[in-house]
Amino acid sequence: MKTFFSFNIFVILLLTTYHGVLMSPLYNKRTDSICTQVITPQSTDSRMIIGYFPGYNSQYSYSHYSNYSFNDYVSQIPWNITHLNWIAFRPDDASNKIIPLKSNHEFLNKTVSFRNANRLPVKIFLAIVLSGNIDINFNPSFANGTSKDRNTFVTNVINFVHNYGLDGVDLEYPNRFNCGKWLNDQNFSPLIDELSSALKVINKELSITVGPIPIKELNPDSVSFVNVMATQINIIQNLTTPTDKTGPSITLNQVLAIMSDWSKIVKPSKLNLGVDFYGIIELTTPIDMGSLDNNQIAPRNLIKAPFTTLYPSIDYFYDKCSFQMINSIQLYPWYYMKQQSGPLINSCKAKNEWIRKFDSSTSTTYLYKSGASSLVTGSPTPLYEYYYISYEDPQSIQYKLKLIINSSYGGIAISDIYADSSDKEMLSVITSVFPVSYRNIGSTFNNGNNNSKNSNVNQFSNDVSSSSIYTIIMTILIILCCCGICYCKKFKPSITLPSTNSKNHMNPRTPRTHRTPRAPRVPRTPMIPNTPTTTPSRLQPVGIVWAEV
Repeated sequence: MKTFFSFNIFVILLLTTYHGVLMSPLYNKRTDSICTQVITPQSTDSRMIIGYFPGYNSQYSYSHYSNYSFNDYVSQIPWNITHLNWIAFRPDDASNKIIPLKSNHEFLNKTVSFRNANRLPVKIFLAIVLSGNIDINFNPSFANGTSKDRNTFVTNVINFVHNYGLDGVDLEYPNRFNCGKWLNDQNFSPLIDELSSALKVINKELSITVGPIPIKELNPDSVSFVNVMATQINIIQNLTTPTDKTGPSITLNQVLAIMSDWSKIVKPSKLNLGVDFYGIIELTTPIDMGSLDNNQIAPRNLIKAPFTTLYPSIDYFYDKCSFQMINSIQLYPWYYMKQQSGPLINSCKAKNEWIRKFDSSTSTTYLYKSGASSLVTGSPTPLYEYYYISYEDPQSIQYKLKLIINSSYGGIAISDIYADSSDKEMLSVITSVFPVSYRNIGSTFNNGNNNSKNSNVNQFSNDVSSSSIYTIIMTILIILCCCGICYCKKFKPSITLPSTNSKNHMNPRTPRTHRTPRAPRVPRTPMIPNTPTTTPSRLQPVGIVWAEV
């Protein structure tokens, strides 16, 4: 029985893993004794998990910002996602306007080769960033409104995708932050239609990355899905119209309203909610307050930098509209928040004099810590400056995952998948609710575009589906055989075969089950005068029937 039990355990592990990745057939609820968490039930429908990755940083060391070492970065990419959006050019790189084919993308080649060699069902898209510090108003592909002008850009994109063996393109809407930097804004929808048509010819997909304001001229049939990056809304608005108050970069109610507006143009199943894996650090002005337990009440310091000393874990913040560095705001990746010098022991408990709070009215998490203090002349009460961090964590993201499920949205888009912790904590929370199972990849993530079904990824998905069914059937047959063997061994009758030297005749009938056979009766030989007694023929067993030889 021990062998049979071990075999069953092996079969269960075999059916729930593939290439070492757990397929998560069961949902392990996340509980925490320190902070209350909303447990989102596991999604019964497959969802998209899109991760943006700064491929342009693979040309040099990127250890300043995240835990990735590009000497061995391919194996460090979290492959339990559905789409990897590869940002090939920096946001301030003019190459985004032309997508040159001959540019060096050695690590993109390695990434695609790794995906193909390991037969991973992850689609790799070229992510084109157009909201960066590049002036597209003088580029013919965007400035003019004719198909002939846009043709050069479309042709270059198609050649790039074909040359590197990619699965599609993600194009960012230049005015997604409503900054008004693109003068010929109405040229975007025709560009999308033409690029989509060209990609469909080679069985590739097109998605777009947008902001909170819907594009009314957009043709939903031209895109496979839309990534709505509903992040940093309040930070950007405070830069243009300062409220002088610290607060969350975006609230759950704001997210709900933004996604609802987009649902009026694009069906919900094609909308992916965008999130960030890093915090926004701000500094308050000197105030007479003992704490910041009440959120959104402290005046913001719009001049002084939160940290005058540049730590390796802190990065600069650039205004998405002016493309200028904002001195009063800094970025704090999730990866560094639990480091030795960071503010968190775990996702629910702070350290190093930081205080963690969850604002239930906005469904957001924030940290604060008192900084420098000063005394006002004639006042015994000191004034304090506070560091304030608004960020996404495992508790706050549960509300967004629940929103995605309840509203039947397509999935989630992570703007900076490289900013996750080394143990991929934030992504693990997402995959615990949206399990990436290789059993149903085949037709799930091709929303609205069946032209890509001949791609290598979908072909592999179909192969996996067939092989999984075959494996399950064979496993069931093996288990039934083992059960039958154990059953026979348990109830096998104890039969004592007679010695071949016996001179007695045997009853040729098969003994009854669970019954010790009686000794065979010796038939009486009739006594015939003057007739010698014949010797009984010797019987030998053949199978389970006694035959005379």
